[in-house]
Amino acid sequence: MRSVHLSGIGHVHGEPHQLSELRAELGDALAPMAEDIASYRASTAEIWELAAEAAAQSLAGYDADPDALLYVSQNEPDSAGALALLADRLGLRSCASLALSGQDCGNFGPALQLARDLVRSGSRERVLLVLADRARSPRDRLMGSGMSIFSDGAAACLVTTEQARAAGPGFAVEHIAGRTEVRLAEPAVPGEALLTTVRLARDTTAEILAATGRPREDVRHVLFANYRLASQKFLCTAMGFPHEQITTGAVAELAHCFSADVPVTLTQRRADGTLAPGDLLLASASGPYSWSTVALTVEEDRG
Repeated sequence: MRSVHLSGIGHVHGEPHQLSELRAELGDALAPMAEDIASYRASTAEIWELAAEAAAQSLAGYDADPDALLYVSQNEPDSAGALALLADRLGLRSCASLALSGQDCGNFGPALQLARDLVRSGSRERVLLVLADRARSPRDRLMGSGMSIFSDGAAACLVTTEQARAAGPGFAVEHIAGRTEVRLAEPAVPGEALLTTVRLARDTTAEILAATGRPREDVRHVLFANYRLASQKFLCTAMGFPHEQITTGAVAELAHCFSADVPVTLTQRRADGTLAPGDLLLASASGPYSWSTVALTVEEDRG
């Protein structure tokens, strides 16, 4: 089976704003956020423009164009038009392209799985995966679950059959486990959503360990989106790992940039030495009805 690698991560965020600027819109609901978040990022750029900036960083230094483009955005108002504008801006006018959405902050897992399957099957060699989003309004910056504040920004990466040949961190994609469980029946049972989250987290973790043949003790780091620390601890417990293994992103400075958080955290924690070559890490992404866990091994930097 062909090996799959994630590399060439680029990212961009909007301008920093103090969390207090949202008080007029969010009122008392903002108070719990202040325990972990100092600022959020806001942008006036179109979502596809944020995507293009991050993607241009990913493509810099590579001598071959991607042969597939996956554009992931939950709030993009015109996916078809934005996809065309993005491809045109990047000079990928004849590249096979597709716009994806549907799992909110959990879009990263299914999108990466699609990119991995494309290169593993041999139908594509280099997939450019771009994740970009922007909050619709100040009031929409508060997550309905109360887990974080939304920021505007984008992240991009290349998913390939070869290790990166340019500078920057690279990661071997060992396995991706995803589960979906739609719950629309009424009346809702109190606590049912939390119990479902625990079950999906447990099941995907078990699949990862079985598929990779690695014991639980081999996992050095557990990564989540930029949720509040209390939420990350709950999710880590659901996966069956001690809280000490949580490797956090820049929650205080960046808040939560939809499905782009995990790639950004990978670059930040590799740059500061938290992630070392050979480390096995589990990165999780959750949506309203889904949970994905990605097993990655940190590679030596190239270039």
